[in-house]
Amino acid sequence: MTWAQGNPADLEVVSETDRHGKPLRTVIDMTTGLVRNDPIPGDEELAKFYSEDYRKSYKAAEKPRKRQILRNFRRVAGHIARFRDVLAPAEKVLDVGAGSGEFVALMSEMGKDVRGIEPNLGYAAYCRDDLGLNVASEHLDAGLFEAESFDLIRLNHVLEHLNDPEGYLAMIAAWLKPGGVFYVEVPNIEVYCRTKSRGNMFHYGHIFNFNPWTLRTAAALAGLEEVPQTAERCADTTGVFFRHSDRAVQNVMVTNPDNALHVRDMIRRHYEGRFPQGKAKKPFAKLAARIEETLTGAMAGTPKQIAAKVARSL
Repeated sequence: MTWAQGNPADLEVVSETDRHGKPLRTVIDMTTGLVRNDPIPGDEELAKFYSEDYRKSYKAAEKPRKRQILRNFRRVAGHIARFRDVLAPAEKVLDVGAGSGEFVALMSEMGKDVRGIEPNLGYAAYCRDDLGLNVASEHLDAGLFEAESFDLIRLNHVLEHLNDPEGYLAMIAAWLKPGGVFYVEVPNIEVYCRTKSRGNMFHYGHIFNFNPWTLRTAAALAGLEEVPQTAERCADTTGVFFRHSDRAVQNVMVTNPDNALHVRDMIRRHYEGRFPQGKAKKPFAKLAARIEETLTGAMAGTPKQIAAKVARSL
């Protein structure tokens, strides 16, 4: 039994349905505040789901639409600009779960030696065929790369999809060179509680639901500590830069009942409809943004041309 799995005696059910109203049991560990699907899917089940079904289930498409391409490039460009001091020194880069390839594309435009892996066959093919990127259709395995191969590894909105967070973090971190940086970002369940439409929260693909404390604890158990250079910028978020640390496991506090009570209260308030600032309350702003993305994306050209234009802005 791992820390992320938790002790069955400490688990409390917070939901019986997913965001579409289909059966999905979700529990919270009342010693930590980590929220997860119950049961946790096995490796073979997940491999099939992510190779064939995930993008169609989650995005209703086998490749990104123009407006999504533009939105994703803008978002990734903003991230690179904000953390240029950390990202720019890296020469060899790996994007684990490359998705539709925006990070691989922009870092390549900056002259980096970038590789991506993406389990979804359709999206990996899009990265190669439409963007000309070095993105392989692979599932995570310890033998994919030699130890100490990369200066920078990115795991963006991937960890929540994995069935052993600590184990995968430790495995991927082994591919870092000494002094390398490991960026991990996951959805923040606290933000979801405040911003998602009532009941529109849990998903089969999101096995684990983290908040800032549980993400950092999972990383510490994998031998990682937060990079001081970015700690202030990443405070109270679930997008964090990590590095290897021999002290991390020794110093980690593995229980936090106060955090569990806080997260459970947030979930209850979400289902009671007590967060009026949710996305459902801003339909016109959301529609306007979608129209702008659609029109701008349609005029922006091919995915490669969009990538080049966004790269020039950096």
